[in-house]
Amino acid sequence: MGTLKVYYDNWCPNCTKFMKFIKKMDVLNLIVFIKLREYDGFDGINLKEAEKKMASTIDHKSWNYGYKSIYEIFKRIPFFWVFIPVLFLLKIGKLGEFLYNELALKRKIIPMHCNEHCQIK
Repeated sequence: MGTLKVYYDNWCPNCTKFMKFIKKMDVLNLIVFIKLREYDGFDGINLKEAEKKMASTIDHKSWNYGYKSIYEIFKRIPFFWVFIPVLFLLKIGKLGEFLYNELALKRKIIPMHCNEHCQIK
C-alpha cells in the first residue's frame, strides 16, 4: 500500500483536529498531510473541489475527494481495519459521501491566521 498524500483545509478547525488525530493513529506512517491553503504545487488537484472536500492521492494522477479520501485514510490505519467492511458498504451505497457532504457543508472556515509577528490580541 502506497503513501497517501492528504490535502486538508488548514483554515477549518475540524479538519485540523481530524488531521492531528489521524497523525497519532498512523503507526505505519502511510499518510502525509499537506496544508491545502499553503500548498502551491497542485499537481493535477481540482482546487475548487479540494476547498470543499478533503483531497487525497497516491500518484498525483488519480485523486479522491470527500468520503473516498476518508476511506483511503482508514484503510491505512490498522486500528480502523475492523471497520473497513462497514466503511466499504457506506462507500458503494453512497451514504458515506452523503454524510461527509453534510459535515463538509456545515464546517467553519477561519481565513485569518497569525504568525509569530501577529498583532491581534
